Amino acid sequence: MPGELFPRNPMKLSHVLRTIPIAALAGVLLLPAAGASGSASQVTIMQDEAQLLFTSSGHRASTLDEMRGLGADVIKVRVQWRFIAPSPDAKKKPQGFSGENPGDYPSANWAPYDDLIRQIVARGMRPYLMLTGPAPRWASGKTGIDRPKPSQFKRFVQAVGTRYSGTFGTSPLDPLADPPPRVDVFAPWNEPNLYSWLTPQSAHGVPVSPKIYRRLVLAAQKGLQASGHGGDELLIGELLPYAHQNSANKRKFSPITFLRELACVNSHYHAYTGKAAKRRGCQHYKALPGTGLAYHPYTLAGGPDVRTADPNDASIADLDRVTNALDKLSHRGRLKSSRMPVWVSEFGFQTNPPDHYASAIKRVPGFMGQSEWLAYRNPRVASYAQYPLVDDAIDKSGSGFQSGLRRRNGKKKPGVYKAFQLPLFVEKRTAKVVEIFGGVRAGGAGDKVTIESRVGHKGNFKTLGKVELGSQGYFDRVFTISKADERQYRFRLSGGGKSRTATAHG
Repeated sequence: MPGELFPRNPMKLSHVLRTIPIAALAGVLLLPAAGASGSASQVTIMQDEAQLLFTSSGHRASTLDEMRGLGADVIKVRVQWRFIAPSPDAKKKPQGFSGENPGDYPSANWAPYDDLIRQIVARGMRPYLMLTGPAPRWASGKTGIDRPKPSQFKRFVQAVGTRYSGTFGTSPLDPLADPPPRVDVFAPWNEPNLYSWLTPQSAHGVPVSPKIYRRLVLAAQKGLQASGHGGDELLIGELLPYAHQNSANKRKFSPITFLRELACVNSHYHAYTGKAAKRRGCQHYKALPGTGLAYHPYTLAGGPDVRTADPNDASIADLDRVTNALDKLSHRGRLKSSRMPVWVSEFGFQTNPPDHYASAIKRVPGFMGQSEWLAYRNPRVASYAQYPLVDDAIDKSGSGFQSGLRRRNGKKKPGVYKAFQLPLFVEKRTAKVVEIFGGVRAGGAGDKVTIESRVGHKGNFKTLGKVELGSQGYFDRVFTISKADERQYRFRLSGGGKSRTATAHG
């Protein structure tokens, strides 16, 4: 979670979604999604530790029921090292402590994770463990994010992997009453390109955090291999999308810059040599492991249309910058995987209310639909994410995340909750052609929806076409129709029920 991502001052919007008047229906033709090679199989990730981890088992259960009902496929869980480690505030590692065996850690520290993972799997969803800091003091600096020790992190990752191997606690010699199930998606560390998660970011003009993170990734790979997860998902990155605000004060790196430094290449993708390589720890570089890149493509306050001029930053509208960088690195042998997929693993929109610096809440449903369309239309994107379910409290500093689907008091945000349930976005291609993207997140292949348009805001909707949803509940269709940009569009579940309405963007 970005500690400093959103600017604490209002931003002028550079683009306003248009409300378009309605015209009469005429000459409708439903076409396949011409030129659209979207990621129809992309899964939905949800994350909210406040509601799932730091709570009772009963509240955990009701929250997971809601997430499942919303259509979540994957539940991401932040596993913070110091929360599980013994004596996390001690300067020295406890005597006799090794760290690679789950039994080396206090059993009570595992309990909430065990219960959460059991409940996730019981509902047919997939757990995704992000193993991150802060580290215990004995494995890092005083803050727990200052140069965490790779050797100790490897042991911690191995312990986590062993506990969630699917066989831990099943031995007759050391049985557990309810052994935890297997986990097969892991990611080492959170936002290593941000100073509040990993320090130092740089020193004496040389990037440092990429070197630290490179070692943590390699340590995590060894820990997972040692615990039987060598063939599972290892997602590297979990990167913050922007750095331009603080590029001068060494607090963060742009994601593309960080990826290049992580892979020991310069801005031209040439390998560092000589002193430059030595200062970055790149002398004996080997291709980095990883089955995918986890990414947090947050936008600025104006939504997906407010884009950064810095080519090394990348919001959800700039995911091609990320995939292009990955492909260049792969082509040069810097990554083990080719055409590495991008997992959108954390995402959401701050809303006003309650955050008066954020986008007006009435605009956010449109931003959500557009963002999901941008992710969907990129075939390299493996997932879409919502963080969190419920808003954080706003503290005196104005921090916390108010990008939930529910307000802090538990009430559904008007328009926002429904926009997540039933994503919808209409893109004007020409005066006579629109692309309509949407879905029923909890739906599945073969479910049918009816796409409609109407004359005037009070007129009757008329059918444009009926379509079947894909495997993850999405549809994407192109319509050729007179005065396409003067219409209002909606889709509804066949047989009645809930619907979503939108006007054209473009």
